[in-house]
Amino acid sequence: MPNLYRRLLQLIPSPCIVCGKSSRAAYSLCPDCETDLPWAGPCCIRCGEELPATSPDPRSCAGCTLHPPPFASCRAAFRYQSPIDSLLSGFKFKARFEAGNVLALLLAEKIAQHYANTTAPELLLPVPLHPKRLRQRGFNQALEITRVVSKKCGIPFSRNAIVKMRDTTAQTEMHSANARKQNLKNAFSVANKAILQPVKSVALIDDVVTTMATVSSVSRELRGCGIRHIEVWCLARASR
Repeated sequence: MPNLYRRLLQLIPSPCIVCGKSSRAAYSLCPDCETDLPWAGPCCIRCGEELPATSPDPRSCAGCTLHPPPFASCRAAFRYQSPIDSLLSGFKFKARFEAGNVLALLLAEKIAQHYANTTAPELLLPVPLHPKRLRQRGFNQALEITRVVSKKCGIPFSRNAIVKMRDTTAQTEMHSANARKQNLKNAFSVANKAILQPVKSVALIDDVVTTMATVSSVSRELRGCGIRHIEVWCLARASR
């Protein structure tokens, strides 16, 4: 997000990103629409998927109990439902930064509340884009979200500790868990080990988590560099 535009969004909130009416708030979202957003409910602490009311364990799903992911937890601000899905699509593919800014602020509030009672990670890491995809889009949505979270929560971030080495096929086009895993094999790499050498805990930041293949692939690379504790935060969690 261009620096000037980012500052203007903070100074002059535009109309509500959902209903289009005057927001009369510190950011471009009116109170009624904010209340009606599909906020994430009780979920598995490991993968972030919503737990059914009949779940025997109120903290973990059966899948994560049997096969835990390579990160400690995954948390989201929202369920990937209307209007979050269209807002994120507009942000990601049509550069509607006002929507991305509002949603990132709401995620930052959730993160700040969580770490008020526990130790925050030492470093935030946005999930990277391949340079080709970055040139096409013009920005990395995960990095823009990370900038907001870092500023609001006072947690430093690194934009280049991790890089994406291969321009992979979109995960949405993969039709099996094994295909998604193979698609991302050796796709990510730690580019700046000096930054990570003293770090023991990080939080990965992304816009949407669906199958966990991407954040799992990045997490395995980080574990190979000695990162002991990895958490995942995203704007929205979609069902697998």
